[in-house]
Amino acid sequence: MLLDKGAGERYRWFYPVAAFIIGMSVYITGLWTLFYPYIMEHYKLNVVAQVALASSLTGVGSMVIGPPIAGLLFDKYGPKIPLALAGAIFVAGAVIVSLTLTPMEWVAAKYYWYIGSAVIGFGIGLYGGTWPATMARWFPDKIGTAMGIAAAGTGLATTIYAPITAVLIKSLGFSNLFRILACIGFVVLYGGVMLWKVPSPDWVPFGQKPKSGAGEKTTPAGKEHFTLKEAVKDIRFWHLYTCFFCAAFAALFFTTNVSMIILEGLTKTGTDRQYVVRTVVPMFLTLTALAGAAGRLIWGNLMDRIGGPWRTLPIVYFTSGVMIAVFYLGYTSVAWIMIAGAIWYFLFGGEPTVHYAAVPYLFGRKSIGTIMTVLNAFSVGLGIVLGPYVGAFIRDLTGAYKWSLALAITLRIIATLVALNGLRISQRNFKSQADTRAASS
Repeated sequence: MLLDKGAGERYRWFYPVAAFIIGMSVYITGLWTLFYPYIMEHYKLNVVAQVALASSLTGVGSMVIGPPIAGLLFDKYGPKIPLALAGAIFVAGAVIVSLTLTPMEWVAAKYYWYIGSAVIGFGIGLYGGTWPATMARWFPDKIGTAMGIAAAGTGLATTIYAPITAVLIKSLGFSNLFRILACIGFVVLYGGVMLWKVPSPDWVPFGQKPKSGAGEKTTPAGKEHFTLKEAVKDIRFWHLYTCFFCAAFAALFFTTNVSMIILEGLTKTGTDRQYVVRTVVPMFLTLTALAGAAGRLIWGNLMDRIGGPWRTLPIVYFTSGVMIAVFYLGYTSVAWIMIAGAIWYFLFGGEPTVHYAAVPYLFGRKSIGTIMTVLNAFSVGLGIVLGPYVGAFIRDLTGAYKWSLALAITLRIIATLVALNGLRISQRNFKSQADTRAASS
């Protein structure tokens, strides 16, 4: 059957490498902050929130709508069908966005910007709901490392595209840029359709066993695979939900508004606006994307070594929260922005990797597509939808980003505390399971 054709066990490392390449090619929503100044200048806009709303709409598509649909399709048919849909929808969205600057007035242009952004997000969401589940099936033994390699590509998309985008917008124009992105997305996603498949939920690599932490240490009563209904009844599901929401809200506000935050800081010292928009911001996005990609690779491997998500998440959340404050304290200096930004993105880079790895680590692999995508859709997805717009709205209301950044730091601290409580509960459950096994033997 066509759905069963693809790279097999011997070539399982093909999957994280392929996901790395696809993610590097299609995760273009990290560029949206780069387009804000161009659109605002083109239509003479003064309010950020109405342009930033598009980032929230990409979040609706990429985290709320796309992943649950992909998860359901994945659990039933494997990765080919959601990948095929992702390719077609991504192309459609890019074509719609390419029409944004064609109307004379913003009142008409905003519909192309909003609808196209949401459709692109939906296409990315279908892919985003497919690749983590695929990695979880192929790598029960090295889940953090595989997720890290695959997730690194999503961060590198900004590294690759930011400097190219700045050049292409000037030479080819906004519309042609998105037509090129549509062609790239079509090629890489349909390559995945031909080559991707998954093994059974209970599959393990020949001659190996999953690390005990991947199943028996973290599932109650020795249960290795949860259904969505069972997972929702587990307190750890809601701990993850709270962590994911708080972390995503704070992170997406910062990343999608960062060009305007940099512009606010540097123009305070008299730095030329055009220099900031055309030189500093693309340079910042390139540098920080490299740092984020390094973070994804390193934190995934660290999670495997440290002992699971509950030990890793508090470190990631707390340190990145501190770095938001550090960034703001010196955001009138280009050098400070570059250094503090690179450190923050390195720390944040571990977040998606550990988030994706946490779900199969705690709830097994049989219903991984459904559990992972539903959890992410209504936690990370809600944070992504609200974060960019609420942060920009607070800025428009107060005239500066200070209080928006204070809210982001507070949410990171809340996520840290909840993750530490999750670690406490996990340790208690493990001790209880160990006592039960000892008594039964």
